[in-house]
Amino acid sequence: MCATPWLKSHWKAFHFAPFFWIYGRLLKTAASVYTRSVPISLSLTRRKIPHSLEIHDVAAIHRTGALEPVLAAYRRGVVRNLFSISRAAAQMLIEHGAEPTRIHVCPSGVDPAMFRKIQPFDPRRLKSPHIVYVGRISRDRGLDILERLSTLDCCRVTVVGELQDPPRHSPIQVVPFVSHRDIPKYLEEADILVMPYQRHLPHAASISPMKLFEAMAAGRPIIVSDLKPIREIIENGRNGLCVDPDDPEGWVAAVQSLRANPDLALRFSQTARNDAATYSWENRACTIRDVVLRNSGA
Repeated sequence: MCATPWLKSHWKAFHFAPFFWIYGRLLKTAASVYTRSVPISLSLTRRKIPHSLEIHDVAAIHRTGALEPVLAAYRRGVVRNLFSISRAAAQMLIEHGAEPTRIHVCPSGVDPAMFRKIQPFDPRRLKSPHIVYVGRISRDRGLDILERLSTLDCCRVTVVGELQDPPRHSPIQVVPFVSHRDIPKYLEEADILVMPYQRHLPHAASISPMKLFEAMAAGRPIIVSDLKPIREIIENGRNGLCVDPDDPEGWVAAVQSLRANPDLALRFSQTARNDAATYSWENRACTIRDVVLRNSGA
């Protein structure tokens, strides 16, 4: 189906009526229908069109009051399958009454081909490492951690994206948002990649950040917050380091540990890069396709 203006957010109040006037018959006869939008899922449910729904932020859906209608449709079989982006999110759905056998975990992914031409990680550069974070950074995403790391004489810190909260006079270099196709270039310039998400980040309980899989594909040592959904991907001491998000000195210690153990850092980077192939978008799409078609009877 081609792009359509009838799914813009301002049509939500009208349950996307123009879209369903145009495509309703096609949707009702389709072998399978898949959406990542809860409002569209609820509109499909109103029209008794069976479909599968991908859920990212369980807590947000619950806060808006939409989770119970979604689960009611799920129990009736109008929502045939639920796809969550982490096992932690799946567990939250189960705790709210979803049937475990019809929840399928599909984390976010990466296109490994984007990162194949990146220069290999050089552990010698850890003597004065360049620490990089990609995306919007705020207090609840770990700006305090980055500011603490930026005070170390041994390294420099760069944010490729945007500071959403005002910095406290720390020497963080900021590169404004760049095109996604240019991200590999900036990851190539990094010696350590960090994701210091805080526990009070609203979607921390079910997060599956695309930037994590891109960091893995870039083959750089990674330090991440020790949060339940992140631990599903990064195993502390195998393909990266997990650190208490509330402990800035723990992040300093993690950086110093990589500097003191370049061979270990190299192993982390190589293991993470190998793991990234498992999380390709192609593998993810095949998993979703197989589940949806199997359960639709196609």
